[in-house]
Amino acid sequence: MNFNVNELLNSLSFTLDCVEGGLLKNVTNHGRRVAYISARIGMMMKFTGHDLFDLISYALLHDNGVTKSLLHASNMNEFYQAELNRMHCIEGESNIEAFPFFHRVPDVILYHHERYDGSGFFGVSGDDIPLYSRIIGLADFIAVIYSEQKTYTEILESLKKSSRLFDPTLLAAVYELGHNAEFWLNMNDMFVFGALNKVMPSVVRNFSYREMRSVSQIFSNIIDAKSPFTGSHSRGISAKTGVLCRYYEYDEDTYWKMRIAADLHDLGKLMVPNQILDKPGSLTPTEILIVQSHPFYTRRALEVISGFEKIADWAGNHHEKLNGKGYPYGLDASFLDFNSRILGCIDIYQALTEDRPYRQGLSHGQTITLMRGMVNRGLIEGSIVEDINSVFGESVQLKDFTG
Repeated sequence: MNFNVNELLNSLSFTLDCVEGGLLKNVTNHGRRVAYISARIGMMMKFTGHDLFDLISYALLHDNGVTKSLLHASNMNEFYQAELNRMHCIEGESNIEAFPFFHRVPDVILYHHERYDGSGFFGVSGDDIPLYSRIIGLADFIAVIYSEQKTYTEILESLKKSSRLFDPTLLAAVYELGHNAEFWLNMNDMFVFGALNKVMPSVVRNFSYREMRSVSQIFSNIIDAKSPFTGSHSRGISAKTGVLCRYYEYDEDTYWKMRIAADLHDLGKLMVPNQILDKPGSLTPTEILIVQSHPFYTRRALEVISGFEKIADWAGNHHEKLNGKGYPYGLDASFLDFNSRILGCIDIYQALTEDRPYRQGLSHGQTITLMRGMVNRGLIEGSIVEDINSVFGESVQLKDFTG
């Protein structure tokens, strides 16, 4: 299957930007802005083709490990603390190990906060810092100052005062770019997405759905890292979905599409504030609506990726109910295919058997009893519930299905 990697990157990096934008005032489009600045610096350094595409890919994903650091962030000062936490570099490097770069460069994310004078987290200095890291680190510095609504002159002055931190050749490129108004204007929220797409090489690559799953697992890890209370939720659903699909003897493409859909079903939760997701008490009507928005965002993020149309449906439908009383669309049985019903049932089963801040996880038997009640009320598919009962019976160790 030919996949447009640009579509994939744009969609998934958008959700990362929403993590920061949803929690932190004045921080919007951070990843895209860093990628745009990095691309412009890279072009000044004569990067083209696959090298430029890889640089932009790394830049878009540079903060993929910051999710855990932002668990309780609520203001800009805490954003700086998250950004200045070495753990987000370590986790981010680990997360992207399976991403399909053209040329995998070790330690780009790990060292993106290293400084040219050796004052970074790991004490790496000068040209020992990977070039991509040096570019992204400089672009990140500019983007953070830009988010403070500093003028172009003030940003350039900050760079001059901190010049020891950055590669002098890259700084010279930024100073040259900085003389042009369009460089700064294109960073505006209105223009940065289009400006990035204009300079980003178009890449279409042939991957199987099995190979594409390595990318969905990256974002499954990021989703699960968002909350301390659902640390293996997506992974558990994906593993159980895989077991059930093998039970149904699905063909290989459908099997891997379902695993991807399960990995990404809660992608939209990256856009829901943690103070709502982790709230121990009852939610207000407004908070309920915000939580119920997450499958909508999941669908919108995935449906723009060519070849993910069914995946977007299955993932986006996981809170719909057969009687039309689910959310966010209120779809009924006539709109919900069997695979949507599988994900809906597995999501309920996983959620009920997990420990949550307000209760311990239920046993298999207790969960099946509750789900049968939902079948009787016309909410979920009865045959799938009985198959879940057979496949994940009391004698089965559920921990075997969380990887």
